[in-house]
Amino acid sequence: MHSVTVVAPISSLGGRRFEPQAELVLHDLAQPAAASLPGTAGEVLLIPEMRSPLGLPDFIALAGGRDWLKARGAAGVQPLLAEADCSVLAVLHPGQALSSTTIARRVGWSPAALEPVLDRLENAGAVEKTSGGAHRVNQALVPRGSAFALEAKVKDWQKAVLQGRAYRSWADNYVVLLGDVGPVAERRAAERVAHDGAGLYSSSGWIVRPRARRPAPAKRLWGFEHLYAATVSSAPAL
Repeated sequence: MHSVTVVAPISSLGGRRFEPQAELVLHDLAQPAAASLPGTAGEVLLIPEMRSPLGLPDFIALAGGRDWLKARGAAGVQPLLAEADCSVLAVLHPGQALSSTTIARRVGWSPAALEPVLDRLENAGAVEKTSGGAHRVNQALVPRGSAFALEAKVKDWQKAVLQGRAYRSWADNYVVLLGDVGPVAERRAAERVAHDGAGLYSSSGWIVRPRARRPAPAKRLWGFEHLYAATVSSAPAL
């Protein structure tokens, strides 16, 4: 079992979106689900209603990512929330500098389109330019840890699956927190979630455990930059 720390973004403390009371009760399942995520190590940070690249998940569980968040904050680089910035950063390496020509080819952009983005990232401290004109990414921006989107639904588990599929375009996987439904609905939900390799959790525990996976590097970085943005000002402070 992992230790779980609930971290609420300051931006979310002023009010919550409306949710049926029954779904709010399901939120009590988030902590035990986060504490028993398979294939992860270290402390789990549980972030409610984090603004993500695609929507507002009920929770994001970040396993083994606290050290990365600390290093990311110490780098002094503001959150980079533009998808284009993350597309460029994702093809760079901290230990191997790449030429602008190579970067443009890997991203699929023209050199003219790439140049202002590289300049902006260099000025922000996200990218270092070598004396020879090549570029490497700041080590602190390379994501570490595993992120899971947790979505609570009493009966409309199909909607939770659709939302989860969208979230895992950048997260490592999704988990549906399922309410008390009949055996037929539970079986159908389990079949759909298992087909996705995702997770299904109820008051009885794990019905389907999520499998390990990784999204595309640019999408993953984009999501982790949103994670960092959510925790820059949080309660408790990290």
